[in-house]
Amino acid sequence: MPNDILDNVALVIAAAAVAAVALAFAGFIGARHGRGTRSVLWTALVLWLLVIAVATLGSTVSSHYTGPRGLSLVPGQEIERGLANERGSNPWLNLVGNVALFMPFGFLAACLVRAPFIGRVATAFIFGLTLSASIEIAQYVLGRVADIDDVILNTSGALAGGVVGALVAVVTLRSRRVRAD
Repeated sequence: MPNDILDNVALVIAAAAVAAVALAFAGFIGARHGRGTRSVLWTALVLWLLVIAVATLGSTVSSHYTGPRGLSLVPGQEIERGLANERGSNPWLNLVGNVALFMPFGFLAACLVRAPFIGRVATAFIFGLTLSASIEIAQYVLGRVADIDDVILNTSGALAGGVVGALVAVVTLRSRRVRAD
């Protein structure tokens, strides 16, 4: 699939995922008993996983990339190298993009798990770490560079989203209990 078509598919999936997250958020906050909210949350999670897959692996798979395979295991090395290189791609886009890409994932994971606040946050962190490490392994297998900085940034995004998701879930559940009493 050419990259421009892949980009358009990614945009459509991302728009659908954002809409599903917004609907889930509204339903989570507004629904008295939360009926249907979990279905919307699961749908949003699946759509967002597609966004992540297309964003992280899509161009490699579609172009049959066979560049130099590499492994970067020194934390901060690629971030520093990117910030020092003023030519080429925007390093801030890479930094912010890696964090932002995983925030909805962490939010949804925290909202879906039935656990106390810390359990929701821990779930988002562990799932974010596992997903990010899996993506980096896949990138390495596909002949790209696997980078520990991407794992750190992605997991940070999942953690941040998880904190927000856990807060929303806990506050919503408490307000439902108060209304029920």
